[in-house]
Amino acid sequence: MAVHTELSSKSDFDSALATKGKYVLIYAYEGSISEKAEEYASKYTSTTESYSVDVSKQAAAKEYFGIKSVPTIVIYKDGKEVTKIDNMRDQARLNEMGEMLSKN
Repeated sequence: MAVHTELSSKSDFDSALATKGKYVLIYAYEGSISEKAEEYASKYTSTTESYSVDVSKQAAAKEYFGIKSVPTIVIYKDGKEVTKIDNMRDQARLNEMGEMLSKN
């Protein structure tokens, strides 16, 4: 079961970033969402709203979110970018992200 809300337009992007009081996790991908991304999204539902965007279908998302490569995770809080992880193999960065998302 998917735990990300798929973003499909600029108005969706704007609405996601307008979220207050929770982290906003944007998972940018091409093709399919990784199991690891689904795992993070389901683990932090109390502190995080999780969204996904297939940049092969929504090319504007790359510029909007500053995405250089995929997959990329971008975390926002109250409309401001907090962190960006563009290397999903960087376990240290993923662990830091997990610690951050476990606190509100």
